[in-house]
Amino acid sequence: MKKTIAAFLILFTYASVMCGQDTLEQFLSRSDMPIAAKVDRLNGLARDLSYVNPLRATDLSYRALQLSQEGDYPRGVAYALRGIASSLLTEERLYLCMKNLQRSLQIFRSLKDSTGIAGCYISLGHLYRRLQKRDQELYYHQKAFDFFSRQGIAERIGVTTHNLGETYFNRQDYTRAIGLTQRAITLNDSLHNLTVLSACYRVMGNIKLAQADKAAAAYWYQKTLEVSDQLEGGSQKVATVDALVKLAKLSSEKNQEQQALFQLQKALRIVKENRLFNYVQPLYESIIEIQIKSGSLLGLRQTLVDYRNTNTELNNLKTEVMFRFTETMLRVDSLEQISSELQEKTLNQKKLIEEKNSRTRMTAIFLISVLILAVILAYNVVMLRKANLLLTQQRAMVRQQNLQLEELNALKNKFLSILSHDIKAPLQGLKSYVGLLQKGGEQIERGQLLQFAAELEQQLDSTTKMADNLIVWAKLQMKKASTQPQLLVVNEILKEIIRLYEKMAAEKKLTVHYAEVGQTMAWADRDQFNFIVRNLVHNAIKYSPPSTTLQVATHNEEGRCVMTVCDRGEGMSQEMLDQLSRYDPMISKMGTAGEEGTGIGLRICLEFAQLNHGQLTVKNNPSGQGSCFTLRLPAEQA
Repeated sequence: MKKTIAAFLILFTYASVMCGQDTLEQFLSRSDMPIAAKVDRLNGLARDLSYVNPLRATDLSYRALQLSQEGDYPRGVAYALRGIASSLLTEERLYLCMKNLQRSLQIFRSLKDSTGIAGCYISLGHLYRRLQKRDQELYYHQKAFDFFSRQGIAERIGVTTHNLGETYFNRQDYTRAIGLTQRAITLNDSLHNLTVLSACYRVMGNIKLAQADKAAAAYWYQKTLEVSDQLEGGSQKVATVDALVKLAKLSSEKNQEQQALFQLQKALRIVKENRLFNYVQPLYESIIEIQIKSGSLLGLRQTLVDYRNTNTELNNLKTEVMFRFTETMLRVDSLEQISSELQEKTLNQKKLIEEKNSRTRMTAIFLISVLILAVILAYNVVMLRKANLLLTQQRAMVRQQNLQLEELNALKNKFLSILSHDIKAPLQGLKSYVGLLQKGGEQIERGQLLQFAAELEQQLDSTTKMADNLIVWAKLQMKKASTQPQLLVVNEILKEIIRLYEKMAAEKKLTVHYAEVGQTMAWADRDQFNFIVRNLVHNAIKYSPPSTTLQVATHNEEGRCVMTVCDRGEGMSQEMLDQLSRYDPMISKMGTAGEEGTGIGLRICLEFAQLNHGQLTVKNNPSGQGSCFTLRLPAEQA
């Protein structure tokens, strides 16, 4: 029996690669082949065998590690260490697995190799799965899945999708587990990746079994066995054994004892051949339980004898395997130590060379320094001249800033003057009216009350408008005004504003004539455009003598909206025109009916026009009567 098991083990250890062994050795012995190509092939074979033949995979990874260190190929070192870690994980050597994974991950990070890092995340996810630390398992499998999904690497997406699906199964999140596993099945089937596909089928069977859907579970376990039969020696043995054990349990529940016994014995053969030590005792216990249940005493006696012999042989073999893995890890550590010593020796040699070169450099630096000092002296003379020129320019700039500060100070004084006089005075008047009404309200006639009410309303309107203008002006000065342009129909807005001021115009017996040439459009902020138009129309009415006509006209000209508002008043003095062009504080004059103002409204109109990429200009009529304001704005979005 012992010789039989040993023969199976030897055959399995080499069967998966013996057919290509000569080809591999010939490939590795070729002198024209780069070391990186040889290392990559060894690491690829080791990865494919890590879940099929861990010992063989470890040997291949060790050879890749040797070649990588000889050829100074750090990426090959990292992949070799990860391959060794994967084999150690299969053999439940978890501490050594983590140690080699951390080494591999450190090298990949130093190389900034994102693909290698993501591969380590897969291995870390499997490691934490063995440790049953579900949060860490999910964390690393999710990171690997996200990375390969972004990269679009189909084969790796198939693997990571399967891993993530199994992780959610372990967390009992069956909805997500089914969705991911179904995607993994579809993808791996299209790629014909049968090794991963068999594992996907097994996970789907476990999910269905956990949901008590035994028929569906049996279907998926049977699919696992079909793929394993196709792969033969290259199949995932854990997936195959697990599927057989679960099928045996389902058969036993249906009193199909012979079927269950057949499935368990098949699983036991795979376990013996592939040194799956953790399955030995549970399998024998399940077989013994069925034989007791069926009353097969002869079979039970043979099973007990076989269990005793197998257990002894496998324990001896387990010790031998552990020795081989330990020997390999000692060789890996030895290689690491030799590599460190070589690096240290190289570093010392570089240090000696650097010291020798340093003395040479110091002599050269001294000579160069003398030359540089001469250049610096000449440079300083040039820079001194430039500094004097810059100082002159800065003085001019300071003078300009002083002028701007004077202008800002004038604006501040204007603002304080308005607050202290133009706002305070109307409020005092309003207070007087209220006091008069309070003290002698009963003696005042109705006609006088109506007159007082009209005067109060006029003063309130004037004061409110003045306050609104002050607020808008203050926002502009603090640069808090912003535009939200949109396409405006100018004709409709003008007509609405003219109707708004009909009563005010009628009181002065004025006629407002609006001439429009087709439909006029403008690209501007609606509120700011309305403010400009209202102020221009209001000012035109305010400064026009009674029984005259105001002219308002709009048209489009070369992609711009043009609006004019002309009155028949006294016009603007040259002083006021100069103030407007220089952006000096405005000095307002009384309207023709004694209306008061601050001059701020026109200033805001100018700034709003600029904010909307437009222009507001004013000129007196050639006849000397009245002023004409022209507003130009974009007719469409730039």
